[in-house]
Amino acid sequence: MKHAVAAGSLLCFLAAPLARAEEVSEQEPRAPALVSWKRTLCLYTLCFLEPAIPDLRREWGDGAHWVLSWPIHPWATPPLDVPGVLGPTLILSPFVEPQLRLRPSTFRLLAGGRVYAFPDAYRFGVLAEGAGVWGGDGKGGVAGVGLTYDLIERHRDTQPWTVSVVVRRTWTDAGARTDVSFDVTVPLAMFFGTRIPPPGDGGASSE
Repeated sequence: MKHAVAAGSLLCFLAAPLARAEEVSEQEPRAPALVSWKRTLCLYTLCFLEPAIPDLRREWGDGAHWVLSWPIHPWATPPLDVPGVLGPTLILSPFVEPQLRLRPSTFRLLAGGRVYAFPDAYRFGVLAEGAGVWGGDGKGGVAGVGLTYDLIERHRDTQPWTVSVVVRRTWTDAGARTDVSFDVTVPLAMFFGTRIPPPGDGGASSE
């Protein structure tokens, strides 16, 4: 009997720190390590050069053309979980996008926003975007849809790092056109310090 009581006491003694650790892990978000790891991985893989490397688009309208584009996403909103069994996770990301159509060469500028929708916690999702366009071949509006994949786990203190296939339709006063591209998006805010309150402190610190 004494041995059983002693064994039970020992198990309780060993289990207590584990229970406290689980309780602490549930209370403390893992954002600091996740943000650092995500930013470090992006730096080591040179993904910070992505805004400087043009996307290649194939465009159809008044003939077929190749288009170089430089989509720049300054930041993205924290993930918004829509209630429901299949409620999606939504992320909004504004962007500006210089474009250069080749042969004959024409410069354009797009400005608008993109919405990502991921089913619950899944990495695969869909996107929709809208923008205005101004350039040498007309001005008007742009609407796009696509399939997307978030490379790294989403968190309210991280930025989405996505690869997408996007189809766009553009309507201008010079006519309509359609293009398709493979898109890699890394918001610039990825590389700035993220203000995260330290454990047990109501203040904020820069990570």
